[in-house]
Parts: sequence; C-alpha cells; structure tokens
Amino acid sequence: MPTLTIYGSNVSDATLTTASDMAANTGGTETTALSTVPNTTFLFAEILSRTGTSNGVVIIPATPTGNGWVYSPGAGTFATGNWSALVNLSFAHAFTSDLTIRFFRWSSGVYTSIGTIPLASQSVSGTKTLYTFTATSMGTITFAAGDLIYVDLWFQDAANVGTDNPTVYESNSAVSGVANDVQVTTSTFTASGGGGGGGAPSGIPPLPFNPAFDPTVIRLSTITYGGNL
Repeated sequence: MPTLTIYGSNVSDATLTTASDMAANTGGTETTALSTVPNTTFLFAEILSRTGTSNGVVIIPATPTGNGWVYSPGAGTFATGNWSALVNLSFAHAFTSDLTIRFFRWSSGVYTSIGTIPLASQSVSGTKTLYTFTATSMGTITFAAGDLIYVDLWFQDAANVGTDNPTVYESNSAVSGVANDVQVTTSTFTASGGGGGGGAPSGIPPLPFNPAFDPTVIRLSTITYGGNL
C-alpha cells in the first residue's frame, strides 16, 4: 500500500475546530497564516495553522494545543517507516532558529505521539524559505475510523521569541493543497477491512451450498398447493 502525502490549509476542521484541514491532493491557492508572538522572555512558540496570537512558552508542551493541522486517513495502520515534511516559512526578524514538527494520532481528544523531526540551527528571515524536515523512521501505529493525524509546528529563538511573528504558507482549500506548503509524507498506510465488495451485508450469513444447483441453468419445479390455482 502507498504512503500518504498531505498538504496543510487554513480551513477549520469540522471535528477538531481549532485545527485546520489537510488534503491529499494539490491544486489549491496559496495563502498565509501569521502567528503574532507578544513580547516575552520565553524561547519557544507555536506556528499556528490559522492567523492568531501565539504566546511564548518555556518548553514545547508534551500535549498539543490543538492549533495545528489534521487529516482523517480512515481506519488502518501506518507501518514502521519514514515520515518527512516540507514547510515554507518567513519571520519578522532574521535569526537562527531550531524548528520542530511533530505527528500525533488524535482520537476523541486523546493525543498519542507518532514521532518528532527536529531541524536545528536554521537561518530564518523575512524571505519565504522552504525548510526540509528529513525523513525519519517512526513506529507502527493503528487508526480507528474517526481518528485524525495531527501535525504541529514550533520554533525556538535563543534570545526570545517575542515579536518574531512567523508566517506559514498553506492552501486556502480544505480539499486541495499546495506543493511544499505544510507537506507531510507518511510511512506506508494499509487501510483495514479490505475491499472487493459483493459479499453479504454485515451480520447476514451466506446461503448454504447446494450441490444440485447449476448456476448456468434455471430449473423450474412443480410446487404443490393445498388448493386449485
């Protein structure tokens, strides 16, 4: 089964409304989301999926804020293998930053970590720049129907993150992304349940085999009734 490549947008998800949708197709129109970071002495802040205020934090929290991106792969399993990402960013100031992208399974409000890709010592500035998060092996994880891939993005400024104000480039469409804009490639995904169709509906057993039945011939039989026809 194939890997998945999905692309971020700024469109609110119907299930996790603070997050934004991702799409498995390209063809969208590029837009931006600005994360305004107030003055602070803290060194970390989140790059939000939609324009808003991102307060500095002491350390990246283990539990996500819900302000990232989500995608519903359906029920199935991601095999042990590489995940990677491409992200276009710009900042209000030029400095050297450590970037971090993380992947989770979201299930009814519970986040389970899939893995993290750090990108250390990156030169950032006001120029739109493509950042490549190198393919990194992550463990097997199974999704139920309704579970979501959750992606978030963080940056560090060794001085402080106040007024660094990152801009992320993404699609304006929930169903069509933009290449290289919050582009995530997963490990191999195998959907559960299989395909093929044509079987009996769930819960109804198949008819028993009748050795006298020839599927190429229709036979008429005499039916005896208790009265005259």
